[in-house]
Amino acid sequence: MEKRNSSFGRPLFVDEETDKLIHPYNSLYKKKQEEWEAKGIYYRYGKWTNEEKEKLLENWNWYLEKYDSAFEDPLDLLDRRGRSDLIALMKDTQFFKVISRSLNRPTDACYYKLRRDVRTITLKNGKFLEEEMKQLKKLSRKHRKNFQYIADKMGRDRQSVQDKLRRHEKAVKSKNWTGEEEEELIEAIREVSGLQDLNEIKQLEIPWRSVAELVPTRHEEQCRAHFSTLKRWKLQNIDGNASHMPKWRRQHSYLLIDILSNGDYSIETDIDWNEINQSFVDVSPSATYIQKQFYKLKSGIPDFHRKSFSDLLEEIRHLHSSHKHIPN
Repeated sequence: MEKRNSSFGRPLFVDEETDKLIHPYNSLYKKKQEEWEAKGIYYRYGKWTNEEKEKLLENWNWYLEKYDSAFEDPLDLLDRRGRSDLIALMKDTQFFKVISRSLNRPTDACYYKLRRDVRTITLKNGKFLEEEMKQLKKLSRKHRKNFQYIADKMGRDRQSVQDKLRRHEKAVKSKNWTGEEEEELIEAIREVSGLQDLNEIKQLEIPWRSVAELVPTRHEEQCRAHFSTLKRWKLQNIDGNASHMPKWRRQHSYLLIDILSNGDYSIETDIDWNEINQSFVDVSPSATYIQKQFYKLKSGIPDFHRKSFSDLLEEIRHLHSSHKHIPN
């Protein structure tokens, strides 16, 4: 089993034999781990497979069928902040155990994945239309920072409403970063992190909202996305603007396909993207960037999300073979 600390709370797992929740740091965990691995059961982290997503929604629907009458609105389960009565009811009905059954993932990971997926299905998402922007401005003037109330009125997720309002309040640029903006970004990150050495600054630990408040022309997502490129650019002592980093070309896609085809990967979650990224350091600022390039490749295959990883790679190779021969 891969050992990682959970990002939220205690990483509990469902024992498939006893159907009980187990904390991985109790005295029985090492023995349980050996028993699980002997049976080929390994707990997973990282990207979810389609099978896992389907099982998660299956568990959710089973729970709703059994306990739906106990809740005024089942969607309240996905936003339990400040609801001690709701939290107690979830505990009594074994909510976390039910949604995590047969998934071999921490219960908190299952909860946050479920919250994202169900909200995507039930709430509006994507670009705000012109009429929605008018409604958003009107509601924000009247209700200020009551983001949850505004989101409920608009049928959207609270976080998307909050982010949209925050970005709307400042004059955000969308073109390449200037050298002045990059210096502002670096100084902002140093100020909020308290660190001067870029090599010591961990991207996941940076409060990007606070950083964006110090960069007048960019919102927090832009700051987060640009910093990975900028950091590598500065650490390698490359002159010039990080926005002028060499572009991803077709030959890089060919190389990526070749590397993945020759790797020992049975499913996509087996891929170590940090390792793959080492082959593209001249054009890729991070492992996440490589993942995005692969997504672009596979999104050109019809129903790619329903195909096995090996079949998907074969179709991608075939699709691009007309441009250039890719060795087997």
